[in-house]
Amino acid sequence: MSNPTIKVQGTTGILSLSGRFTSESHAGFKAVAYPLVEDPAVSTICIDLATVSYMDSSSLGTLLLLREKANAKGKKITLRNPNPTLLPILKMIRFDKLFETS
Repeated sequence: MSNPTIKVQGTTGILSLSGRFTSESHAGFKAVAYPLVEDPAVSTICIDLATVSYMDSSSLGTLLLLREKANAKGKKITLRNPNPTLLPILKMIRFDKLFETS
């Protein structure tokens, strides 16, 4: 995964990812996502997957950990723009039931 970008719009923190989201990406993802969880001005964290080409099981677990941490702070995690390759996988593992997906 190349360097994720962060943008805050109102109370929504948008975290845009690109490339391959794998176990090697965990530390970089955590370094940018967890501060959004701790930011009192952010109530929703939107993970933009439009340019993510691949996700392994470790990255899916990382999203679950982020969701758990965010829920503990009363925040919501959404997944936005999963590409046509990722969307069926996310539905198959029922991430569409755990995360709002658009």
